[in-house]
Amino acid sequence: MAISQETVEEVLRTANVYDVISDYINLEKAGSNYRALCPFHQEKTPSFMVSPTKNIFKCFGCGKSGSAVNFIMEYEGISFGEAVIKLAEKYNIPVKFTKSDENISKKRDLISVAEKIKKFYKEQLKKSKEAKEYIKKRGLLPGTVDFFDIGFSPFDHSELTAFCEKEGITVQQLKKIGLITVRDDGKIKDKFAGRLIFPIKDHRGRTVAFGGRTLKEQGQPKYINSPETEIYSKGKVLYGFFEARDSLREKKEVVIVEGYIDLISLYQTGIKNVVATLGTAMTHHHGKILSKFVKKAILMFDSDSAGKKAAVRASKILLPFRIDVYYCPLDKGMDPDDIAKKGYREVEAYLRKSKDFLFFLLDRIQEQKDLKKRKDIIDLYLEILSYMPDKHVQGLYIKELSDKTGIPADMFQVERREPAFVEEKEGLNIEDLYYREKMVLKGLLEHKDEILRMFTDFDKITGSSYFLYLLNEILKDGETEELEQLRNIDIPADPESVVYALNQMHKEWIHQQNEIEATLFSSVDDSLIKKIFLNKKSLHTGGKEKK
Repeated sequence: MAISQETVEEVLRTANVYDVISDYINLEKAGSNYRALCPFHQEKTPSFMVSPTKNIFKCFGCGKSGSAVNFIMEYEGISFGEAVIKLAEKYNIPVKFTKSDENISKKRDLISVAEKIKKFYKEQLKKSKEAKEYIKKRGLLPGTVDFFDIGFSPFDHSELTAFCEKEGITVQQLKKIGLITVRDDGKIKDKFAGRLIFPIKDHRGRTVAFGGRTLKEQGQPKYINSPETEIYSKGKVLYGFFEARDSLREKKEVVIVEGYIDLISLYQTGIKNVVATLGTAMTHHHGKILSKFVKKAILMFDSDSAGKKAAVRASKILLPFRIDVYYCPLDKGMDPDDIAKKGYREVEAYLRKSKDFLFFLLDRIQEQKDLKKRKDIIDLYLEILSYMPDKHVQGLYIKELSDKTGIPADMFQVERREPAFVEEKEGLNIEDLYYREKMVLKGLLEHKDEILRMFTDFDKITGSSYFLYLLNEILKDGETEELEQLRNIDIPADPESVVYALNQMHKEWIHQQNEIEATLFSSVDDSLIKKIFLNKKSLHTGGKEKK
């Protein structure tokens, strides 16, 4: 987001690394510092160190280090701007934006309205005998209902009107979050009246929309969701992601279902690493946010035609992010909620039967006797394979296809495809970067291949958090409006000058790491010292120009 430099500097000045990190993991006192098991990699001996006095953290196991902002970005899987805003909220620092993004303040006001409405619905649930009976019938426990902030929208619209008048919420704000329609007589009508309410949260846990389910089976439509609004884009939100985030990070695996009740029932059973698409086709944004947490996705969709189409779509979205896609088709007439009611072991048994989606297609090819239909499945197999970014992995799957069909591998053609998407980019004003940082970014935009042949250790250089964020976008072939602005800046950015600047940044990084290690070394025990020296032996330092 285009946050003002004043806000960024105040957040970096104020945020204490111990204060922030202790909100996420347990820190143990070690001399003047603190230590813990690293949240970013598996380990048995604590090698993650925090220095409150230096306001830094460092893991001697995986090498991750930095400030409170760096920790939030890494742990939450969010952008620099989002991390700054999160910390600003923690320390009650007003977030100021550049003039072009004043509407962001208005969006924050709408999110505040959605949060208040969520609390209203939760209170109404306590008063509704019918809603509580329905929840009991569906087998949802009180703790689960509270955890997911499930509520109820009363049939009487006057309840909502009275609440909004009391809270100072305007009719215009309710319309902007997609909650109401206005009758000819000027009275408001809650679109969700008489329904069980499922608040929909973004990846930061903020309520941005609502879903509603009728209490009666004959009610139509059975489910409704908020429309697209200024604060809600269904293609950017996965239901339950915020609640599942820690489990996703731990397991490196996600179970994807389609509906609220499916997700909540699985979560209640003990399957915590689950998210739901809410009937929306998966998008690039979904894939991008999941890729920060998981390496494998299990699609728990219906086994009908619609379920298979959804699995095909999800594969094309997830494979480019190097997420392995597995398919767990459900028996006819069954859904995840039905399976969850049979207990954790039954769900686990289903998940264990899930199969690599491409192998699932291979089985269908072998079963199919009709030549035309068999060809169609082979074409689909190759089409999905084309979204896989690694050629050597494609080769392995082509060999499997050849072995199963008897067709020579060189008869199969796989074209490299890019997923089609349009991504909105946000960022700070490019002028807030230092001269040397602008030079490096501009040079990479104009001479990327040549610079990459001369320098490779981009993960071992110093720079502002925002510079490192933009650098990562360029290296991943991302695009932002801010980056395009760099092309017009009058700064020399020939490859030799850029590589020289990068080598200086690398030397500063080595010096910075030595300082961090010296600061934290007194708190390190013998077993960790041994690990550090083993890492040192394998650490590639020195000048980074390739010969």
